Amino acid sequence: MLPPELTDIIIALLRQEDHVFLGWEYGIPAESVSGYIAGQLFRVKDYDELNHVLYLKPEGNAPGNAYHDTFNRYGKMFASMEVKRIVISNPRMLVLKQTAPAYFPPPVPQYHFEPQPQAPPRSTRFTDILTFDIRDAVFDDGIIKFQVKVKSVGQNVDVAINNHAVKKYFDSVKNYIWKLFGSKKTSCTITFDMQFSKCVPVSVDSCDLLHLDETILHNIQESWVDQYILSGDREDIMALDDLIEPLKDGSLNGESLFNHLVQETKTKHHHHLRYLSARQAIDLQKLSITGKPISFAFVIREKENIFLVWETYLTQEATYIWKLTAAADIKKTYGLILEMRKGKRMMYRKKKEDGFYFIEHDYQEQKMNGFLKWKEELEKIIGNE
Repeated sequence: MLPPELTDIIIALLRQEDHVFLGWEYGIPAESVSGYIAGQLFRVKDYDELNHVLYLKPEGNAPGNAYHDTFNRYGKMFASMEVKRIVISNPRMLVLKQTAPAYFPPPVPQYHFEPQPQAPPRSTRFTDILTFDIRDAVFDDGIIKFQVKVKSVGQNVDVAINNHAVKKYFDSVKNYIWKLFGSKKTSCTITFDMQFSKCVPVSVDSCDLLHLDETILHNIQESWVDQYILSGDREDIMALDDLIEPLKDGSLNGESLFNHLVQETKTKHHHHLRYLSARQAIDLQKLSITGKPISFAFVIREKENIFLVWETYLTQEATYIWKLTAAADIKKTYGLILEMRKGKRMMYRKKKEDGFYFIEHDYQEQKMNGFLKWKEELEKIIGNE
């Protein structure tokens, strides 16, 4: 429904480039105006509040500066109505005429426009190059959200960019993303539009985060593994699958992480660790890792017996083995390992507790870093029980 002050008024529109203007700072895309005729006056006939559609009827030629009077009188009112479409001489008007009571419009008012300087509407769209901190961005599946400060209008504006390669867990590892780029700050070229004095992003024309892809994802995973796991700062003993939950997807899981860590070029205990992982009783306990030093806890079932084997990743400490009475003792032994990491290994070994064994690594046996001799001793311990 039209406001009374706009019913049957005569207005003029002005088209500049790809917008048709209803006021000095209010315009809508030209493709949203059907039936536009340049140099015409238009009579306001109806307004669809639900869909924000303004209906007009051509009303003869307009003086050259007629839009000045329209913009000065009614521009702010059209902006407040949030007009999004304009339909000129739409068949809907015929329906309205047929169903409405007989109506005789008043004579067309005679406008007497005083000459005014030609001043086209101010452009509402602009492009700026802005910088933001990657650490403040929010990563979700297929989308990255961040905020920029647009100094030219004095506003903080929320921006979102789409990138199908982005995953929600990026948010947990974004500290590694900026390290790949070499800077915490990144710049974007963004186009904005002013809508009712509010700065609204229209498009992001360039941004480093648009280039995050599967290749960079692999680098993120490598960086995360090296800095988060191989730093050796973990205080607890945690299953690999649980540890990598933030990065878990089709390409990275507990098994692939273990394979990455125990490459022969990375550890002397490559063969030892692979042998133990092949015997892991995953129905009793997932393969687990700890730090200080980086080491693994394996659970092996041999006939009716259960053994927990603690093997280091890089350091030369002995392999420690416990025969457990039940699966419930696994967590208790984890607690013992955490205590032994504090430099109490030799003290514990002197106690010679029942069901406890250890194997010293012998690197003088050059072949496979003493693996064959180590395996023989381990199988003797497990097989004799």
